[in-house]
Amino acid sequence: MERRLSMNIATATQSFCLAAIIFAAQLPISAQDNFTDDSEIKTFLHNSFDGKNAGMVIGLVDEHGSRIFAAGKLDNNTSQELNGDTVFEIGSITKTFTALLLQDMVERGEMNLNDPVAKYLPQSVVMPTRNGKEITLLNLAAQDSGLPFNPLNLDGGENYFAHYTTNELYAILPSCALSSDPGAKFEYSNLGMGLLGHAIALKEGANYESLVVNRICRPLHMDSTRVTLTDELKARLTRGHDASGKLVPNWDFDVLAGCGALHSTANDLLKYISAEIGLTPCSLAPAIEKTQAIRHRGDPVYGDTAMPWVDCGQSAQTGMKLLGHAGGTAGYSAFIGFDRQHQRGVVVLFNEQDGTQGGVHSQMLGWLLLEGVRLTPQITANLFPASTAELVGIGVKLRFDQPTRTIRFETVFPNMPASQAGLSAGLILQKVDGIPTAGKSIDLCACYIRGKAGTKVRLELVNPERNETNTVELIRQKFTQPKQ
Repeated sequence: MERRLSMNIATATQSFCLAAIIFAAQLPISAQDNFTDDSEIKTFLHNSFDGKNAGMVIGLVDEHGSRIFAAGKLDNNTSQELNGDTVFEIGSITKTFTALLLQDMVERGEMNLNDPVAKYLPQSVVMPTRNGKEITLLNLAAQDSGLPFNPLNLDGGENYFAHYTTNELYAILPSCALSSDPGAKFEYSNLGMGLLGHAIALKEGANYESLVVNRICRPLHMDSTRVTLTDELKARLTRGHDASGKLVPNWDFDVLAGCGALHSTANDLLKYISAEIGLTPCSLAPAIEKTQAIRHRGDPVYGDTAMPWVDCGQSAQTGMKLLGHAGGTAGYSAFIGFDRQHQRGVVVLFNEQDGTQGGVHSQMLGWLLLEGVRLTPQITANLFPASTAELVGIGVKLRFDQPTRTIRFETVFPNMPASQAGLSAGLILQKVDGIPTAGKSIDLCACYIRGKAGTKVRLELVNPERNETNTVELIRQKFTQPKQ
């Protein structure tokens, strides 16, 4: 996100997973068991980015190997087009490397997850506590330290992480009021993960980048994943754009490098994912497995969370074993994710800010690809946000009910097709145009509901209180997004 280094999963989830007051699209098509369709991915990319300065690279990996799809340009004053070796800022995906680096050090006996962070900082630095509980290395890696999202003394500007120093970090830590006891709950924190990277570097007497390169990148042959770019990597770096398509400066990092400083390519990240899902045997395998262990469950935005992987509720909704992480800087959006059970993974790299106000919702795209959804025009139309508050739909907000594993109406908005038909909150959405919703994500169910104004959508609904099943046919209409 602009001005705030974030996973951007939160934005995508809040906008799409939780709200099905949905943007215009075509009629739905059901998800497939196969791992996507190459021709449809190519069509989506070329229709979206051919001839444009902004562009996207999609990478897939499974037991059959890796595939790369790309469209758009580097926008670096050349005619170069994006490909699997194009370099992007990957923002908060860096956090997964930081946590893996920590776990590797634990495996080597160099650190302990339960060590207080203070053990690795200068004695003059005072770490905050809450109810007598100290923050441990595990708390930082699992994102449950209670530390704030960003340091409170982080100044604004286009490249503000670059100017945030070690002295400023040490100065703010004593005054940080923890929002919860360390270990109590997942709370996303750039400060926490940046501090973890710093503590690891102090322990080893080396800089963060050299540790990531020597312990992760070189064993996995990830030669294009770096913090500092060589001239050769700079020549492959695509320029970043804000949500309006305007070029924006790249970001640099100092002491908080561990929260978002890395650059990478689709080809490198596919190697990383291959190791994560066991397709590539490597010495990091024991550490990788432990970083994927679920530490907290049921966060309303991030779902089940690991170290620091998340599933945004996708695992519960689909019945699959999914984990992912996204990253966003001022001019880039990125997502990597994998299906542990079926050993397949996805990379999405976009040289534009994620599509909350413009562009493409790259995280939503990544989760749908992992779900096995084909990128037909009926689906891809939903990846582009509305340019105004005017939407097309039936006026409902969906939620996933964990105990019954069903999709339900959370809210039915007044003066809309759903409310005019007498529908109410709590109804179970069982089918949309004959397609069962069981085992499908809210994102996909939302795609099923969306459509052109004036078209019909048929819903099969269950009233759990009366144990009644009814079918209703509604006509989609334009409306102004209700204020929440």
